[in-house]
Amino acid sequence: MRDANRSLSVLLIRHAESVAPGISGLDEYTRPLTAKGMRDAQQLCDALASARIDAAYSSPYLRAHQTIEPIAQARGLSIETVDDLRERLLSPLDLPEWRAHLKRSWEDFDYAPPGGETSREAQARVVRVLDTLATRYTAGTVILASHGNLIALALNAFKPSVGYAFWESIPMPAVFKLIREGDDWTISPEG
Repeated sequence: MRDANRSLSVLLIRHAESVAPGISGLDEYTRPLTAKGMRDAQQLCDALASARIDAAYSSPYLRAHQTIEPIAQARGLSIETVDDLRERLLSPLDLPEWRAHLKRSWEDFDYAPPGGETSREAQARVVRVLDTLATRYTAGTVILASHGNLIALALNAFKPSVGYAFWESIPMPAVFKLIREGDDWTISPEG
């Protein structure tokens, strides 16, 4: 039963700056944060120092995990990896004009280059994660570390005006707050 006086808050955290793709020996799963990204992750931890956080979840990508590691460590929380928090796979191949394909995928939620994931599929995946968390937690605050495109798609599910331009504007790191009351998710105006 849900506590009538408390709601569930989910902080969607976009990872901090990571090393660029294409570095030999690193793939999407193993690209770490840069030195700046590590400093930003610590600053994020400091900014959230007074916030109660009950659980921590992360994409399987190292850069997402490293972004919330200071927050989890400060509270003695383990970080649970959730595969469905991974970034949306626009294409399994390198696309020279990937931004044009990404923009098209925001204009047409059923579009993806061959072998890629549509916006509709990625959005459904992240909303399932959120809904699963809502069955696990009746109240409190949970952090989810993920990626810009997937977070923007999650926000779009509850505020359709969130689109490609919004995705382009999201800094690294960034925090967005969702509130679950009853069966509905809303985006907090403060986060």
